[in-house]
Amino acid sequence: MRTRSIHPSTPLVSGLIAALAFMAGATAFEFGRSTAIADAGTLDVPIDAVAANAPAIAETIAAAPDIHPDLRPVVALVIDDAGVDPHLTRRAMALDIPLTLSFLPYAEATPELALVAAADGNAVFLHMPMEPFGLEDPGPGALTRYLPPTEMARRVNAALARVPGAIGLNNHMGSAFTADAAAMRAALSPLAGRDLIFLDSLTSGRSRAGRIADEFGLTAYRRDIFIDHDAGTVAAALDSLVAAAHRDGQVIAIGHPRTATLDALESWLESEAAQSVRFVTMSDYSTGIQEAVELAEISDEAVGLFGGAE
Repeated sequence: MRTRSIHPSTPLVSGLIAALAFMAGATAFEFGRSTAIADAGTLDVPIDAVAANAPAIAETIAAAPDIHPDLRPVVALVIDDAGVDPHLTRRAMALDIPLTLSFLPYAEATPELALVAAADGNAVFLHMPMEPFGLEDPGPGALTRYLPPTEMARRVNAALARVPGAIGLNNHMGSAFTADAAAMRAALSPLAGRDLIFLDSLTSGRSRAGRIADEFGLTAYRRDIFIDHDAGTVAAALDSLVAAAHRDGQVIAIGHPRTATLDALESWLESEAAQSVRFVTMSDYSTGIQEAVELAEISDEAVGLFGGAE
């Protein structure tokens, strides 16, 4: 549940403009101060000495790094159900883009593969099984609405312990559980104060999960797009992903380590459409959004400092 949605280029450009304005203002101030001192007859540094240092100053400025910010829209792609099929999980990790792998805690290969994913530079999530509407089984250790709070806490902590290096979690199924505010509070209260991301997979339009995660101090987001809700429409979903990214500046998408999904992704990642967006992990997505907010706030303050609207 993002509270602010900012195109990555907007705060960065604003921040650069503000920084340049600040430098120009500081230079003008220093020049005025030096002139006043010289007029008072107290200038200790000879003009010739300043002139002699000019080439060195110019060389230092020229050596400054040339900044070329990547202004493409941002996509955080989360691969759910990792660990169940080790071969397909490894195939997903072999995609040449930053990913977030969300591991089911009950899968036998999860602890080993989670370590491999983190070592490869990907973000690692816990894919926490939760009660759905209907009869579908979310798997062993799932959270259900009628568990005692102590048992919910035990299951959440046990699941996290099965996914080493997890920086966050999202719900596996959970259409019934995430719609129950009391159940979500009981499940997330053991995580209060931890530096974790909670991603609402949004398996129900009635989900309360993101709002409650925010109440407990977790960094909360909501899934924007499922790329493989229907195996036959992955290509169309990827087109929608790119369109949404260019419209909104950033998108969180969820897919799964399925043969059809991976076939489509491997082919599509070579396309011009895929090259028009920048893939990031959920960790970098979260950091980038926060930096964007801070840069925008700094830019607003700088505009006020130099006589603009305050």
